[in-house]
Amino acid sequence: MLDISEKNVRKNMILSTVYRALSMVISYLYVPVVLAYLGEVKYGVWTTILNVLSWITYFDIGIGHGLRNKLAENLDREGNEIKCRKYVSSAYFAFGLIVLCAMCGFSVAAIFVNWNSIFGVSKDNVSDNLTCVMCISVIFMCINFLLSLCKSIYYALQKNSAVGLMGVLQQSLMLMGVLYLSVTSKASLLKVAIFYGLSDFIVEILFTLILTRKSEVFVPSLKFVSKEETKSTTNLGMLFFISQISALILFTTDNLIISHFIGPAEVTSYSLVNKLYTAGTAVFAMLVTPYWSRTSVAKSHNDYRLIKKGIHEMQCLLGLAIVGVLVLMVIFKPLARVWLQKELDYAPGLIPLMAVYAIIYMWNAVYSQVANGLSLMRVIVPVGIVQGIVNIPLSLFFLLKMNMGVVGVLLGTVLSFMVSAIAVPIAVNKEICIHMRDKS
Repeated sequence: MLDISEKNVRKNMILSTVYRALSMVISYLYVPVVLAYLGEVKYGVWTTILNVLSWITYFDIGIGHGLRNKLAENLDREGNEIKCRKYVSSAYFAFGLIVLCAMCGFSVAAIFVNWNSIFGVSKDNVSDNLTCVMCISVIFMCINFLLSLCKSIYYALQKNSAVGLMGVLQQSLMLMGVLYLSVTSKASLLKVAIFYGLSDFIVEILFTLILTRKSEVFVPSLKFVSKEETKSTTNLGMLFFISQISALILFTTDNLIISHFIGPAEVTSYSLVNKLYTAGTAVFAMLVTPYWSRTSVAKSHNDYRLIKKGIHEMQCLLGLAIVGVLVLMVIFKPLARVWLQKELDYAPGLIPLMAVYAIIYMWNAVYSQVANGLSLMRVIVPVGIVQGIVNIPLSLFFLLKMNMGVVGVLLGTVLSFMVSAIAVPIAVNKEICIHMRDKS
C-alpha cells in the first residue's frame, strides 16, 4: 500500500509540479478577474478575510499532522490494517468535534464583531454586510476543514500529487465561479464567499469518496474509534498544534496589521507581491512535501542515511529555486504589469525584501519536512513559541516607531523567521549524526 521508492517520489514530484503549475496559472488568471470584479478596496478586504479564515485551519490541534505521521509509520507493515483504520476513525471523530465547536464559536463571535472597524473600512466604501460574509465563510471553511483530512491520508500514502490535482480542480471551479459572477451580478463579497466555499466543498468530498472506495482502512467508523489511537494521534498533534500557532502568527497577521493601521488598499499591493513570489515557494513546497512522510518511514526503519540523502536532494532543488527568485525580483514590475493589466504602486524595498522572505521560507521548508518527519517537537515547539512571541511586536515596531510602512511589517516577519532558519537545521543535523554514530 505504501511506496517510498525513488521512482514513486520522482513520479509524484513530476505530477505535483505539473499540477502546481496548472493551479498557479489558473490562480493568476483568477486574481485579475476577481480584482476587476470587486475593485481594489473590496479585494483587499476579501484577501484579509481569507487570512482571518485560515486561522480556523490551525484549530485541529495538529490531528492532521499526527495522523499523517502515524499512518506513514504503520501502513507499510503487514497486519496493521485494523490499527490504521483506528487511527483514521479516531482522527475523524476528534476532528469532527473540534470543527463543530469551532464553527459554533466563530459564527457566534462573528455576529458581535464590528468587522468594518477590524478591516478599517466604512460602509460607504464597502456596502456588503461583512457579518453575513464572515458567517457564511466560517461555516464553509469549517466543513471543508473536516473534509480536508483526506489530504493527510494522501500525504501518508506518498500520493501528494493527488493533493496537487485537488488544487487544480479547486482553482478551476473558483475561476469559473467569479467569471460567472462578473457577467451576471455587481460586485458582491457574499457571492464570492459562497462560490469560494462551494469550490472547496465539491473537490474535498469527491476525493474523500475516492479514498473510501480505495480501501476500507480509510472509511471512518464509530466502531473503530479508539481512546488509545486518539490519544496517540492527539498527543503528537498537540505539539504540532503549538508550532502551527506560530505559523498562524507569522503568515496571517501581516495583512490584518496592514489593513487596520494603513488601509485595505495597501493590502492589495502587498498581497499581490506576495502572491507572485508564492509561485516559486509553492512549487518548491510541493516538491519537498514527500520527504516528510518518507522521513517518518525511514525513521521507523532506522535508515538515517536515506534521510540525509533526502536533505541533499532538497538542497539541490533549493539552489535552483533561489535562482528563480532572484530572476523574479529583477523582472517583477513588468511581469506584474502584464499580469494585472494595470500599474500598482509598490512601497520602496518591498519587492527585494519579499525575495529574501521567499528564500528563507524555502530554506525552512527543507528542514521542516525532516524535523516534522522525525517528530522533533522538543525543537519545533520552543522555536515556534519564540517566533510567535516576537513577530507582531517587531512588525509593529518597524511600522509605527520606525515609520517603515508595509516594508516594516514584512521586515518584522523576516527577522522572526530567522529563528527557525538557524535553530531547526542545527537540531536536525545533530539528530542524524547521533543515530548514524550509534548505528555504526
